[in-house]
Amino acid sequence: MKEGSIVEVNYTGKVVVSNEVFDTTVEKKAIDAGIFNKQIKYKPVTVIVGEQELLKGLDDSLKEMKVGDERKASIKPADGFGERQSQLVRVLPMREFKRQKMNPIPGLVLEVNGRQGRVQSVSGGRVRVDFNHPLAGKDLEYELKVVKEVTGAKNQVQALFDKYFGGIPEKEKSIKITDKEIEIGLDAKYTAAAANLKKRFSDLVTKNIKGITKVKFVEEFKEKVEKKATKQ
Repeated sequence: MKEGSIVEVNYTGKVVVSNEVFDTTVEKKAIDAGIFNKQIKYKPVTVIVGEQELLKGLDDSLKEMKVGDERKASIKPADGFGERQSQLVRVLPMREFKRQKMNPIPGLVLEVNGRQGRVQSVSGGRVRVDFNHPLAGKDLEYELKVVKEVTGAKNQVQALFDKYFGGIPEKEKSIKITDKEIEIGLDAKYTAAAANLKKRFSDLVTKNIKGITKVKFVEEFKEKVEKKATKQ
C-alpha cells in the first residue's frame, strides 16, 4: 500500500502478557473474547494509509502489505498508547467527587475536569485516580488483514462519507458527487456537533482523492410537523 491508499482492514488487538483481546473488527472474535457489544457494527474499517488513523505501528505495517495479506504486528508502547507517566496518577480530595455527586469506588472509570481516569483506591477522604490510558506501557499484538483497496474517486468519497457520517440517519444526510466537487447536505441540528468531522473529512478528501478540489456542506432546515393529540 502507498501513502494515500484507501483500504478496508480487519484487525484484532490483544495485550501480549495477558493474551487479553481488547479490540476487534470481527464479530466472532469479539464473541469468543467476551467483549461483544451489540451496539457496534463489526466490519472492516476504512483507513487512509499514512494518515495515522490507526496506531503508528499498524500504519507502518500497512505500507508493507497488499490486498489479501495477513500479518501479526508487534506494537511497543512508543508506537501504541505511550509509556505510563507517573504524573498522570493523582490523589484528589473526596469532597471534589461529592460536589459533583459522584461515588468513586476502585475500578470505576469517570471523567474529572474533562479527562477520563480510573479510580485505583479510596482511603481517608482521598481518591487515587489514574489518568493514563488503560493500555499505556503495554506491549500489544495485532492481527491485521487488508480486505480490499477502494479505488475510483466516487467509491473513495462514498467510503469516507460512510466512515465519518455513518452515525447520522440516512434521511438526515445526502451526498452529491461531481467530477471535482462534493456537496453534502446535513440536517441543521448536526451543524455544531459535526464541525470537527466536516473539517477532517474535507481535508482528507481534497488531499487524498485525485480530482476532488472542493467540498461544500449545506444545512438543511426541515419543517417540523407537530403530532395532534387524539381524542379518547
